[in-house]
Amino acid sequence: MVNWSVSDAHSSLQMVRVWDLPTRLFHWLLVLSVFTALLTGFLAPEWWLGLHLTAGYAIVLLLVFRFVWGIFGTEYARLSNMANATRGIWNYVRGLALLRPPHYFGHNPAGVFMIFGFLAVFVVLVVTGLMIEGGEEKQGPLAGVTTYALGHRAKEVHEVLALLVLLMIGIHIAGVSVESWLQGVNLVRGMIDGLMPRPWGYHIPTPRRARPLAAGSVILVLAIATGGALYALSTLPPLGIPPMAENATYRAECGACHWSFHPSLLPRSSWEQLLAKLDEHFGEDASLPADKKNEIARYLAAYSGESWDTEAANRFRLVSASDPMQITKTSYWVAKHRQIDPKLFQSAAVKSSSNCTACHKDADTGRFDDQRIEVPKASGP
Repeated sequence: MVNWSVSDAHSSLQMVRVWDLPTRLFHWLLVLSVFTALLTGFLAPEWWLGLHLTAGYAIVLLLVFRFVWGIFGTEYARLSNMANATRGIWNYVRGLALLRPPHYFGHNPAGVFMIFGFLAVFVVLVVTGLMIEGGEEKQGPLAGVTTYALGHRAKEVHEVLALLVLLMIGIHIAGVSVESWLQGVNLVRGMIDGLMPRPWGYHIPTPRRARPLAAGSVILVLAIATGGALYALSTLPPLGIPPMAENATYRAECGACHWSFHPSLLPRSSWEQLLAKLDEHFGEDASLPADKKNEIARYLAAYSGESWDTEAANRFRLVSASDPMQITKTSYWVAKHRQIDPKLFQSAAVKSSSNCTACHKDADTGRFDDQRIEVPKASGP
């Protein structure tokens, strides 16, 4: 670790390359990936989930590279060098309080703690993100081993950590701005061209060289091992999505008047109540012969919401106390569609709030993947 006073830093300076190209590329690619993940996570509509997942997987790859490069990279990219810098934290804090913080090659102690904090939070974020993808969305490599309940709990942690990242980014930007002002050094530019100043005549100990071949070999081994494991996991069928053959009688009889709702969208008790009142089916007589009614009853009971572990099945099992037979009266459906213009449901493209297939292109499968949402533009009847 090398440091000097701010007065030295303002004397005649010589620029030295501190940050190697891989470290700089990692930094800015991580900025782009995190920005994309935050934007799509907080502000974008649900059907941008694919871009959010892409950003998340990019963060995974970048973290793997950074940990490996932190072992085999150049001197100031190494995690051991950064860890050694933390020993000067109290000296740095005292200098900062006097507005004369010592100047460091590489990261200063406060910056190191922030970086380690970012890395730790990002690791938990990607782990919980994979659990959400597998448990709630029934997608990705963990879909075959993660329940909806586990994915939902992971989502709560994921959201809190995402807010923490926003706070940490604000602190980081403020810290870089203050440090640049106090030192008279453009730290942002340093992370672009890799150059940092040092006083003329100051001897810098010979830094350790990068070992790109070793780093590449470790990354290749990790890619083969983890890639094989993730591929094996991805071949498992999604947990809680049972194989279900289409029932022609249900499709023909119920689909004659409206979209034949997927059985997982209501609990068994609601289907039983609905079939028991076919003669008063929402203001119409939809009575069926006993054999067809019994066949449909068995089908709906076998594949009702209790038999599925999708997000839709779990959420729609909580029916409205006053309207237990109407999906569109559940609190979940209402909350999910609150921002949709009511006129859209009466448009020629949709026709009814119960016509799920107008927007959810995979509604017949019961999955309701966010990426398969295509909201049509409202048009006249």
